[in-house]
Amino acid sequence: MTCRTLVAAVLGAATAAVLALPAVANASLDTQTLTVTREKGHVLACTGTGYGVDVVVDLYDNDVFGTHAAVSVRTPDDEYVRGGETGAGLFDRGRIRREFVLDSETSGTAQTVVVSGAYVRSGSPKRVHEVYDEPFGQVVTKGWNYPLRAGVTVRTMGQQVELTCGEAFAYRLTTWRPDSTAE
Repeated sequence: MTCRTLVAAVLGAATAAVLALPAVANASLDTQTLTVTREKGHVLACTGTGYGVDVVVDLYDNDVFGTHAAVSVRTPDDEYVRGGETGAGLFDRGRIRREFVLDSETSGTAQTVVVSGAYVRSGSPKRVHEVYDEPFGQVVTKGWNYPLRAGVTVRTMGQQVELTCGEAFAYRLTTWRPDSTAE
């Protein structure tokens, strides 16, 4: 499984989890019943190369729908991956520190990876307004993304690799989606 496939699987699982969760609050708009959720969390996507090791780290937390991590470490001989739901606490008041055990794609071995670093808000908040379709109707999300500047490293295989983070933001969103249980 490549890291891209892993990330796609994690995001797919996160979407399925969102659709499967019960309503947080209900509201009525015209004759359609809506589920309203107020969410906050963080997104961080980083990559780095050093000492013959390529690293990809994607971290996501959402106070309503859970915490997900996808981590990949590639060497010339093997690729170690880990992805899916994880316990809360990836992001803690400006600090990141989490240990993951990654399984090999080919050799059947495992490697321990420690992701650590810090983040701060940087730049102006960005307004979010998204409208998209799901199986039960149109979904509307409004709120704010708060850009983050992050310094993150990964320690694995006796090496410390500095990462560059492209996508990094905190968010506060309100989402209205059709209630799939309404008749």
